[in-house]
Amino acid sequence: MAWGLVAAVLVTGCGAAGTVASEFKSKRQGARITDVRHGYSAALPAGWYRARRNLTPKLVDPREILSVATYPLRYKRRARCRISGCPTPALNGFRATDILMSIQERVHARTTTKDVAIDLERREANPRAGPASCTRARVAWYAFEAFAEGGRSLYVLVVMGKRAPARARADLKRVLGSLRFSPRDGAARFLNAVG
Repeated sequence: MAWGLVAAVLVTGCGAAGTVASEFKSKRQGARITDVRHGYSAALPAGWYRARRNLTPKLVDPREILSVATYPLRYKRRARCRISGCPTPALNGFRATDILMSIQERVHARTTTKDVAIDLERREANPRAGPASCTRARVAWYAFEAFAEGGRSLYVLVVMGKRAPARARADLKRVLGSLRFSPRDGAARFLNAVG
């Protein structure tokens, strides 16, 4: 039932509009990224890209606060390849060797007092969406899971390519392990202002 409610909220938030999002590519040694407005920091492995702008601009609650991948992240109004439902940045440019990770935050969620770790055990395999089911040839699995930190209600979306190399998979674990979120107070002021 909870998953049905989440799916309903997510589907109603879907939409597409906007321009191409610029990206930041991590240098050889990688980089630590910090976003004061959204209240998080994370280690970005060498060769990974961070979207500079929201890839799901019509998604209101939850709101995307971070998206990183092993390929340049660009948003286009009409996605050629996507996974049905939300919040899913378009898979334009996604290859079978790539990985995409996106973090969303519930804007008007109750403050949670207990931290809940990220768990990607529940995975959806063989997604069937997009024109000509383009994801079938590229995506091994994807996961969309809730977690909490610092009183904040968060979600992680991971899309794993069928031939993603071991190094990229290890990099994903490092990114997930490096995520740090400031307490809900500071982020809530920003999110409520834009929400």
